[in-house]
Amino acid sequence: MSECDFCCLPGARWLYVPQDRATVALMSDNGVVTPLPNDGRWRACNLCSHLVDTDDMERLVARSLTTLRTLGAPVPDGGLELEHMAMVVMANFATVLAGRPSKMPL
Repeated sequence: MSECDFCCLPGARWLYVPQDRATVALMSDNGVVTPLPNDGRWRACNLCSHLVDTDDMERLVARSLTTLRTLGAPVPDGGLELEHMAMVVMANFATVLAGRPSKMPL
């Protein structure tokens, strides 16, 4: 069973393919740019699919970070570090939400 690319849980049922594909990269304080890997195709479980369809970025990012923490990823509990992580996740998710994606069942 495929994992959801948003929350990382098994049970992806949908595939989103943005019509307009954006590239997201991080830049360090010393100007080094690192592109985030993204093939443009995003798998989603039913709950994340609903959040994508309703353009609910806030809840989609919150679900992702909460699930990642539950799965053992080092997600900060709060503060500036959590804000920065949320911004990176949001930028990556924006590649599908802003890309006028087509949706199809897996």
